[in-house]
Amino acid sequence: MDLSDGLKEYQKNAKYWEFTVELEEFAKEILRMLTRYGDEPPEESLSRTKKFLLEIERWKAMCIQDQMGMASRNSELSIWKAFQSAVKAKKDIEALRSVMSLVGFGSSSDPETGLRRAKRATAVLRFLSPYDWGVVDWRTVAILGLLKKWGWDVDRALVQARRENPRDLRGLLDIINEDGACQINQEYRAMRTEKLPRAADVDMALFGISLKAWPI
Repeated sequence: MDLSDGLKEYQKNAKYWEFTVELEEFAKEILRMLTRYGDEPPEESLSRTKKFLLEIERWKAMCIQDQMGMASRNSELSIWKAFQSAVKAKKDIEALRSVMSLVGFGSSSDPETGLRRAKRATAVLRFLSPYDWGVVDWRTVAILGLLKKWGWDVDRALVQARRENPRDLRGLLDIINEDGACQINQEYRAMRTEKLPRAADVDMALFGISLKAWPI
């Protein structure tokens, strides 16, 4: 098994894969509107942009209801402005922090550590700029770490992954802040290949491998 096989594993969940493809098309529509309307978006575009954010929240939560609901607290205009800033940003950290300004996507700090969670914000950038961004998730980070430890041997990494407790990993990787998320995305970009040409493809491949180790 190689890394690109992970993408095939990801695509086996036909319903979720279809949702992913639909959101990629939705993102293209959002980007066209951001370019066309700039600082003067019509009401319909604002409404569509909020719908897009809500759908990303649903996608990231894998439609689990108790992990949804925060995105709706953002105003349409605040979402538009956050997206505008993200696509115009010159640096990764600026793009990520623009999205993290939104409620439910990193706007609040963890009371114990003072850090902000950037994982959901990377999901937005993954759709707005899939060649440069993938989702940062406890699963992808855990598998990436194991692959590096075992010399990028997917089969050996999987053997070790199956020995790990996914609850422990989820807790350990609960908080990944903006600096960590940017670093991981730089690694995604370095892993792009002919079979996995986008950072988003690398992310999905890592996630797919994780499903073989820790089924949902």
